[in-house]
Amino acid sequence: MRFLGVDLAWKDGNRSGVALLGGQRFPLHLCEIPHTLPRHDAVLDWIARHVAHHRASVGIDAPLLGLGGGRRGGDNEVSSAFGRFHASTHSPPRYPGLDAFTRALLAGYALDSFGPGWRPASRRPAIREVYPNALQVLLFSLDRMPGLTIAKYKQQRFSGKRAWVERGLRPFIARCAEAIGGRYVVTRDAAWPALLAARPQTSMSAAELKDIEDRWDAVLCALGAALEFLELGSMRFYPAGPEAWRRGYILAPVLPIKHQRKPVIFNGTRTGGVGGGGAAAGFVHPSRVRAARRAAIHEAQGGGAGCATAAPR
Repeated sequence: MRFLGVDLAWKDGNRSGVALLGGQRFPLHLCEIPHTLPRHDAVLDWIARHVAHHRASVGIDAPLLGLGGGRRGGDNEVSSAFGRFHASTHSPPRYPGLDAFTRALLAGYALDSFGPGWRPASRRPAIREVYPNALQVLLFSLDRMPGLTIAKYKQQRFSGKRAWVERGLRPFIARCAEAIGGRYVVTRDAAWPALLAARPQTSMSAAELKDIEDRWDAVLCALGAALEFLELGSMRFYPAGPEAWRRGYILAPVLPIKHQRKPVIFNGTRTGGVGGGGAAAGFVHPSRVRAARRAAIHEAQGGGAGCATAAPR
């Protein structure tokens, strides 16, 4: 199965981040180096290409349904649940390009594919609105200790580029890499070190730094889509009513998070749980080590088909 992540630019003409994960269980393969695309039509083409021959779910960080009526019920529910972690949502904007993107999605994929009961098939992916800030709560086990909040890394939160790089982007990327690498994403694929190699530098332009940010957001979007299918019960629709999603929803972690793993140490803080750290994070569950070894052997023998393109899956 494939899991596509799109950090969609709300204004068409700004670049959007895209990331592609593949496999049947965690850790998944990073099938290509995450990158950005210049326009919404390029994003739609990218989605169509990658769902044509595979079962897939597409996680998109942008409001998709329920636009035009102001703040939606799902926005309020997520803000109420995740506000204590500083992960409240923004109200949906009014950009014509965003409305056009949703119309194009609905022209290509059934409305029911946005809903919780959809079963993906080739050319019939699940479409999900996701919210990376809420996903940080699961990945970093922020509910294990009172007062923990998400990593803040958006440019507007910092007074200058140096602060953005040194106190925002770099810590955010380091924390994501530790939480995701090995646990959720295979680190032996060439795309993983290539993603890590794009390290934010103060000498970079704001556009170059935003490009790096968008790639990591796209990875989180893909991971949010994958969690719904591969760790059942870890994600849910906000709001949760049977048909409420039709008026707009956000797919986000279930609270409280079910912590199934030993705590890990991160930057001196003892946390842990479902997403409490990657292979370098201290404690790693033995079953994950065994699974990673089997995956590595399988890949070395030519069986790493998580990103194969020849046959539908």
